[in-house]
Amino acid sequence: MNQVQRAYSRTDVTTELVINRALLMQQSLGLRDAHMFLTRKRIKPATIKRVLACPGERRGV
Repeated sequence: MNQVQRAYSRTDVTTELVINRALLMQQSLGLRDAHMFLTRKRIKPATIKRVLACPGERRGV
């Protein structure tokens, strides 16, 4: 259904879009707002930590 077959991407398009939006928020509004956004979207805490900790070192960047 929403599955993508790319080695560098997330397994579903919805999560990919949410993460990308959060990274833009982190750049413009800061870490706190991006973290709150991801939490509200029910992204797993381990994923939030990994994505927001080192945004410049992400896979696919």
